[in-house]
Amino acid sequence: MSPAHADNDRIHFNGFGTIVAATTFDDEKPYFSYDDDFNFKNESLFGLQVRGDMGENLSATAQIIARGSEDHDAEFEWAYVTYAIDNNWTVKAGRFRTPFFEYSDTIDVGYAYHWVRPPKFVYVPLFKNLDGLNITYASQMRQFDSTLNFFYGSVQEDIPIGQVDLKFVYGGSWRIGVDWISMRFSYFRSKLSIPAIAPGLDSILPPEDPGAPAPSGPTVSEEVADAIRANDDRGAFGSISLKVEYDNFFAVAEVTRSEIEDSIFPDPLGYYASVGYTMGKFTPHLTYEVFDTSPRRSILDGVSESDPVYSTLEGIIEGTDQDNKVITIGVRYDFHHSASLKFDFSKINYDKDGANRIDTQLFSTAISFVF
Repeated sequence: MSPAHADNDRIHFNGFGTIVAATTFDDEKPYFSYDDDFNFKNESLFGLQVRGDMGENLSATAQIIARGSEDHDAEFEWAYVTYAIDNNWTVKAGRFRTPFFEYSDTIDVGYAYHWVRPPKFVYVPLFKNLDGLNITYASQMRQFDSTLNFFYGSVQEDIPIGQVDLKFVYGGSWRIGVDWISMRFSYFRSKLSIPAIAPGLDSILPPEDPGAPAPSGPTVSEEVADAIRANDDRGAFGSISLKVEYDNFFAVAEVTRSEIEDSIFPDPLGYYASVGYTMGKFTPHLTYEVFDTSPRRSILDGVSESDPVYSTLEGIIEGTDQDNKVITIGVRYDFHHSASLKFDFSKINYDKDGANRIDTQLFSTAISFVF
């Protein structure tokens, strides 16, 4: 991004935005929030990043984003201070993007990648930002460039299904590369509480608040409820990515795995591989994406088959079993030095039946820009 500078040359502004329109062309085959109508709101956004240089290697950064999905209400998503100790070590404190994925830092900057959106099933974190401390160590290891990231913090974030609460998160990432190839490894652990992710669970779980009304039907025991809920449980996340950029050809692949112990969370495995080739202002590309889960059927061991709630719980657990595949073909057209026009066509296939799992196709177009 090309920054604009304030008169004193200490305040730097960078802006970015993406206007996305997408449709499935079929009202009976929706995909996330899309149906047969072109929707220009769901994924469109406008962002502004402000960086203040305070001198002596100290700076402050804030990022404001207005998302179409949130009625374009502008919110501060990042706010942190950075201190460059020397040429190798940097310390950052405040609220910043969780460094989990290959494109974590730039996921909102559509101009930074070739798709309309990064692979949606892989890039599906329960939270985006972290309040805490980040330490970066950048160095040269012979002919290799190396960047180590260590972070610690906490998360309290509202998402559509409820509130995510991570009392602590700690971990790190390591990027190492040489010439036209690089790899990135990321891992973190946490103690977290998240809402029930499976539809129908509220109808069979005893209330957590003693004063709350109980469901009208049969419920599981407190022991089984504890094995279902993710309350103060340990969680882990890991990812590996490989990126190749050789002349006009590029390829990127990423594998991610999440796990929450002692809960109904189905330990999703996601991965994709994407290739493309730049020909002047045009970049055609192809992406194959997979999302697979492992249902926690062991929870059923705590319920007798004669129990009236058994069949309901079994259906809910089986409903967490997913095996989704997405193939996307697209093209990016860089019609301006600061803007690109993109077209993606995705075919989504669900190998497992379930609510809202309908094989469909999605056409997306976007204009991404920076200033």
